[in-house]
Amino acid sequence: MNRLIGEIKNIRSLERLNLIECKVGKQTVKVLILEMNISLKPGSKVELLIKPTAISVSDKNCVFENVLKGRVVDIQNGKILSNITAEVEGFEMECIMLKEYAGFKDEVYLFFKANDVAIGKVLE
Repeated sequence: MNRLIGEIKNIRSLERLNLIECKVGKQTVKVLILEMNISLKPGSKVELLIKPTAISVSDKNCVFENVLKGRVVDIQNGKILSNITAEVEGFEMECIMLKEYAGFKDEVYLFFKANDVAIGKVLE
């Protein structure tokens, strides 16, 4: 499980739907959740969780719900899948993808949907 620490900057709500924008370093991660079971407010530090299988990687940027710029640290190639580790704002993030698409060199972009991000816990 990928873990990032972010600070809530904005919360937009409509009925039960909540869009939470968190700063992770200089980058932004959007979290889309239904009913909030915990008390969240701007300025709170939170742990963000993202499964390695929910992340796509590319060497080109594009428009997507969440895009984080990172640097490849390691690539472990298996027979079918590759495990790519990238450093993003001081955090290591893993992505699992098909081996034939994992030929990255240095700078990469990690893409994932806002509803693939969970808030693990409130840190303050």
